[in-house]
Amino acid sequence: MNWKIHVLYLGDITLPKGMGTMGLDLNLVFPAPYLAFLLESGDRRIMVDTGIHSRFIVDGKAWAGAPAKGGESFLLEAMKKHQTSPEEVEAVLYTHLHNDHAGNSHLFPKALHVFHYDEWNELINPLPSMCIRQDFDPAVIPILEKFRCRKVVGDGDFTDGIRYYHTPGHTIGGLTFAIDTTDGPYVIPGDIINIYQNLFPKTTWMLGLDGKRADITPAPERYGPLGVPSAILYDHYAWYRSIWKIRGLLKTPKHLLPCHDPAICGKTFPGDRIDLDIPE
Repeated sequence: MNWKIHVLYLGDITLPKGMGTMGLDLNLVFPAPYLAFLLESGDRRIMVDTGIHSRFIVDGKAWAGAPAKGGESFLLEAMKKHQTSPEEVEAVLYTHLHNDHAGNSHLFPKALHVFHYDEWNELINPLPSMCIRQDFDPAVIPILEKFRCRKVVGDGDFTDGIRYYHTPGHTIGGLTFAIDTTDGPYVIPGDIINIYQNLFPKTTWMLGLDGKRADITPAPERYGPLGVPSAILYDHYAWYRSIWKIRGLLKTPKHLLPCHDPAICGKTFPGDRIDLDIPE
């Protein structure tokens, strides 16, 4: 089975790029989109992630006082543009359960909700550092407890044309999804890879949400060939192992769909092109 992937814009948060690429371009500030992915094949609809809930955005600001916008209305409007409603979604797949990825799970009471077994345990028993950053939304716990849920372990097939892979590092139960299309599999890695430079360290420019090009610093040799870690990782050893795993899933660099990169916002794959010169 081949799927279409619609990348949904669910708002954005304005942060220094250095939050997503450790030590690089600390003075470059840009709006990073909150994204979700609507998978479509025939009359089947599946969501990957659900964006941030509006309760985490107060007076136009989110974590650390960063300017932000988002919430339920953004998700509903994005789905409406693709003639889809939450009632039509058969399953919601979560790359992880952070508040900006699982915040609107309540909109899908009829769906099956799929996440990693370890991710649930981290949600209900977070580290103190996770509480400082408010990584998880405690309000999601009673919601998911009432819904049909599937806690997966390891790697496996979810349904025809959709596979999941355990890729910890950003969280203990992070999942990467490989989605079959007529152009080969596209890979959705969650926040293991926020933007393309996390996997391709020699990238020299990126696109903003306004479509304008911004020059960025290619990683120095000391970063190594594997990638550039973000500043929000809880297990760097696991992150590097996950990076190797994701590299093995990719047909080309442009088959990667990073979960906060403006370059893919609002696009549909296969079909749209990513206007980036990504060094392999």
